[in-house]
Amino acid sequence: MNATEHRIASINVLDNDPVTFEVVKSTLYAICAEMKSVIMRTSFSPLLSLSADLSCAVLDRDCNVIAQGVDIPVHLGAARFTAVSALKAFPRETWREKDAVLLNDPYEGGTHLPDMSLLTPVFADETLIAFVLSRIHWPDIGGIAAGSSSVCDEIIKEGLRIPPIKIIEGGVLREDVLRLILANVRVPSDRKGDFHAALAGHARATERMLELCGRYGAGVVTGVMADTQTYSRRLVDGRLLALPDADVSNEETLDGDGIDDDAAPLVKVRIRKVGSRMSFDFTGSSPCVRGPINAPIPITSAAVYYTVLSFVGGDIAPNSGVYAGIEIIAPEGTVVHATYPAPVVAANTETANRIVDILMGALAKAYPDRVSAGSYGSACVYTFGGFDPMRKRAFVHYETIGGGMGATAQGSGPSGLRVHMGNTMNLPIEGIEAALPVRYLNYEIVRESAGNGLHRGGAGVRKTFTTLIDGVEASVLGERTKSAACGVSGGEPGGLASFRLISRNGTRELSAKSGPHILAKGDLLEMNTAGGGGWGTPPENRKQ
Repeated sequence: MNATEHRIASINVLDNDPVTFEVVKSTLYAICAEMKSVIMRTSFSPLLSLSADLSCAVLDRDCNVIAQGVDIPVHLGAARFTAVSALKAFPRETWREKDAVLLNDPYEGGTHLPDMSLLTPVFADETLIAFVLSRIHWPDIGGIAAGSSSVCDEIIKEGLRIPPIKIIEGGVLREDVLRLILANVRVPSDRKGDFHAALAGHARATERMLELCGRYGAGVVTGVMADTQTYSRRLVDGRLLALPDADVSNEETLDGDGIDDDAAPLVKVRIRKVGSRMSFDFTGSSPCVRGPINAPIPITSAAVYYTVLSFVGGDIAPNSGVYAGIEIIAPEGTVVHATYPAPVVAANTETANRIVDILMGALAKAYPDRVSAGSYGSACVYTFGGFDPMRKRAFVHYETIGGGMGATAQGSGPSGLRVHMGNTMNLPIEGIEAALPVRYLNYEIVRESAGNGLHRGGAGVRKTFTTLIDGVEASVLGERTKSAACGVSGGEPGGLASFRLISRNGTRELSAKSGPHILAKGDLLEMNTAGGGGWGTPPENRKQ
């Protein structure tokens, strides 16, 4: 019998031994956290080591998410799509110990091209019982602009597109494949270091999984892997059943696509909640546009999953069981279900966050006390790169900027943070200035951008840098320069975002998505993120 066809008898632990269930379940989540720590401590890129733009998860042999780190929702909600695509290319029976599949193709289970996904198997007693997945954001994967996050009109121009490929076979690295990949990025030595950091994280996670099987038995571990989905599903069902049914709709337009900023792609949704089931129907959303804001179905699904998890309370263990009762209808060829060759790089960071706000806005019509007002709707990505003559090396930098989150019935929204679909940390200015030829002139909260209300929305951020050399290539991908974050229950909208390029020739107002721009020494790029909407009628506006 083929090793991968042999099945370990799973044991029902949840109903028979709840203490062991909780210990093993918690260990699976701890494995994801330790895996992330290893990758951060061994990576080369500050985007990983300091900003933590990566995610880790454990999946069962059927590609269901069992446990995940406290990481990036847009990464994790797409994890099952990644594993399914990898297994479609390499069926279960072909996997061996120490194999690894790499991919980044948004049309084959990926998110956007800079997110490099690695999937490795876990074998216990010569039986495939699980997969370990990481998704790490490379600061560059080639394409027309430094940082691989700029404006273009087809995915071919966004960078190197990698369908599922077996990068390691039986523990032997495909050096030829790795060389091919590294030949298409701007700083190959750093990206090689980031790749090996991912391998180190996977090795640690596999080691911990085998220790867990050795301590409790593979049957107990696989039983808990099934039970934890059942448990999350029970909790979600209970909370949804306790709420009244609803049928609500909402729609908003995005702030152009960077190519045709007069275009206003529409995202439209109808949410129906009946008993313990919810459906999200995006019929009526605009067709794919020329610029890079088209969302592949894994991205749209991730936004829905995040919204559901938030809506039911946020304290339920996130795994595939949470989403078992969720239906998503997203017509192909639209901005919420992009098809090749539509560019997609800003869907992760901008479109996904706007989708969450649109979903929250719909739910607010029936459940205003359970959702937040609109947020800054963005990750506000800025990238720059070039050649540093002092250090005599190429450089590339990718960073996100926080903004204002919408207020809730419980209190005001936080200011200056990545919210909703992103969960990256602040990158210290001092570290960037020490390594790259730029200087930051300000980094401050824009308090007037907070939406007023009984509870105020969070405020946006202003960040400005100047270049110390000529020829720096820079791009910006943002949102909410035209459409403010909405308030809820009488709350007022947040302030708008804005972007400016200031040079010796004057000040140029930039659209929400623009680049690549070639900056001369002394040029300034100023970025202002949007504020969040308020919740509840402001006290001064209430009728006496």
